[in-house]
Amino acid sequence: MKKIKNLVIILLCCLGLFACQKNKSEENSLKVALAYSPRSYDPHHHTDSSTLAVTKQIYSNLVSIDENGDIAPELIEKYEIVDTDIILYLKKGILFHDEEEMTAEDVKKSLEKNLASPITKVLVEAINEIEIIDKYTLKIKQNNAPSILLHNFAHSSIAITKEIKEVNGINLVGTGPYKIKNWEMREKIYLSKFDKFYGEKGQIEEIVFLTIPETTNRVIALETEEVDIAYDISTLDIKTILENPNLKVISKSSLGVDFLSINTNKIKNKSLRQAIEYAVNKEDIINTVYDGHSGIPNSILSPDVFGYSEENEVREYNLEKAKDILKNENIENLDLKLWVYSEPSRVQMAQIIQANLKEIGINVSIEILEVSSFLQLTGNGEHDMLIGLWYVSTNDADYGYYPLLHSSSAGAAGNRSFYSNPEVDYLLESARKEGDMEKRKELYIEAQKIISEDTPLFPIAYKNYTIGLQKNIDGFIFNPNGNHILYKVSKIK
Repeated sequence: MKKIKNLVIILLCCLGLFACQKNKSEENSLKVALAYSPRSYDPHHHTDSSTLAVTKQIYSNLVSIDENGDIAPELIEKYEIVDTDIILYLKKGILFHDEEEMTAEDVKKSLEKNLASPITKVLVEAINEIEIIDKYTLKIKQNNAPSILLHNFAHSSIAITKEIKEVNGINLVGTGPYKIKNWEMREKIYLSKFDKFYGEKGQIEEIVFLTIPETTNRVIALETEEVDIAYDISTLDIKTILENPNLKVISKSSLGVDFLSINTNKIKNKSLRQAIEYAVNKEDIINTVYDGHSGIPNSILSPDVFGYSEENEVREYNLEKAKDILKNENIENLDLKLWVYSEPSRVQMAQIIQANLKEIGINVSIEILEVSSFLQLTGNGEHDMLIGLWYVSTNDADYGYYPLLHSSSAGAAGNRSFYSNPEVDYLLESARKEGDMEKRKELYIEAQKIISEDTPLFPIAYKNYTIGLQKNIDGFIFNPNGNHILYKVSKIK
């Protein structure tokens, strides 16, 4: 009997120890739910928001944008501007995840990789030459307004990476607070804390990113404590989270704008494109999809971005005007395809637009694709229209207008409208070279007027970014570009 009693005590102690180990493990692990799978661990070749949400934790940038929209050093101590050239002074002693020190040579190679990528080239193509002055100093020779390139250096896809010999399928390392532990399946990605990170060390030992496509399922995962944080929560689910005493919500405006892009190679008549905009009830979309948590935008730039102007007029919902245009253009019984990627709010938007356009005699079929296929096929121009989302992550109008609307960016680089207007090209190119910020803004205002008239795309709603979190999550840093910062996160006991 005594032996049985001792065995029970030992068993209970083991179970208690196991529970303690499990609790400790859970405290040191952060589980984050994404709406769709990251496409790669390489930010230089994929700039979708899920990819950058993960890579932001792995790689650091030369600079960042502070809460006032100003340039703040990250991997550099300081910078100097000489004429149009930029001299970068790197911080010393920063280690990559292979524990080799970052040097000017590494930074040069990383920027050259950006220049060679058709996806990120638009951000750095102003660079003419990268000169290494010494181990920790580079001179960037370029001809455009230096402020543009400096802001572009803050974009998550211009993070500094280093190529290494492949280990477990990974051939890149960064200098960020977390390193890749396992990327075998994109649906579940494991990152581990980098103990030799140059900045404040992360309190969480491991971050796990899970792909949960349905927003309702992400909320359920929060409620059941399967995840600690869930991105891209529908505004319709905010109430559910707030009613749960163990959960909380962060909901803030971002630098993103939802827009309808029209393939100008297929829909060449600008009057028809204008009629499409008149027929789309943006207010209805905002009230239905975002539960009223947005305003009707007058620009693809959010109000916090340099170059935004209140002067831009909104083309208001007007069915009669849309019908008159089609009548005058002798357009009837038109069939168009609207492409979206598989995400509930996108599909809901598409359905409203489909119903809107039906009222003016345009029959719309909705094509729903997985994100990778959506990006590839629309980059090839196979769509009539698409619903897009663009974050002007650099806080500068150049990254709003140039990738989306300059003719050189046609296709996968961003201009999926395949829009080409020499006058707009000239204005955007002039703005890149103009050092006077007020004059630059005037050039963007002039370009916007022409763009609005041509209507290769039009904004639908400012993106309001909503995140659900467990109540005990502390230190989460909201980033208006959607690439939120996790290394300061801790779990309050």
